[in-house]
Amino acid sequence: MIHQTHSKKDLIEIVERFQLFEIVDYASLKKKALGLEVWRVLEARDQITADNEYFFVSSLEELKEYLKNVSGKQITSNSVKFDVVDRVKNLQYYTKGGYEFAGTNYQSIDDVVVDAEFVRHFGDLPAVRRVIDSLNGDPKMPLSLKVVMTRRIEQRVNKVVEIRKNNYPRYHVKYGPVTIDFS
Repeated sequence: MIHQTHSKKDLIEIVERFQLFEIVDYASLKKKALGLEVWRVLEARDQITADNEYFFVSSLEELKEYLKNVSGKQITSNSVKFDVVDRVKNLQYYTKGGYEFAGTNYQSIDDVVVDAEFVRHFGDLPAVRRVIDSLNGDPKMPLSLKVVMTRRIEQRVNKVVEIRKNNYPRYHVKYGPVTIDFS
């Protein structure tokens, strides 16, 4: 059976990536019904096409194992999610306040490092990525932090960065005399 932490969006992407089009009107099904249908179709199949771009599975057994396990991109409980969001907000107050402890919940840089080390493991959340990037600009920070992301989100982020690089307007500066005519 498919683990409940996989979202409906994930299941729809599995249907589309692995061409499980035996499922009729899959987008309108509820999550539980869609999960049952995906599992039924996978049980009937002998093989699938490998996906090294998004799900990183090369066989039917690997896909089934991926679906049985907890989704890597989701926070497993609400209490952990609330804790992550609170710590991110506190870190944002710290970074937006000019890296000063006054007006924040922090007494020393060690408190900041403890919270940053905790939240960096939830790099699938955009707010976590932004706050860790801001913290890396702190001159008092004793270490450089790297966000931990799932391969899927990392690939999406890299794709967005590449698109922005290609679409960013470039300008050229020409040096020399300039003539302005007011006639």
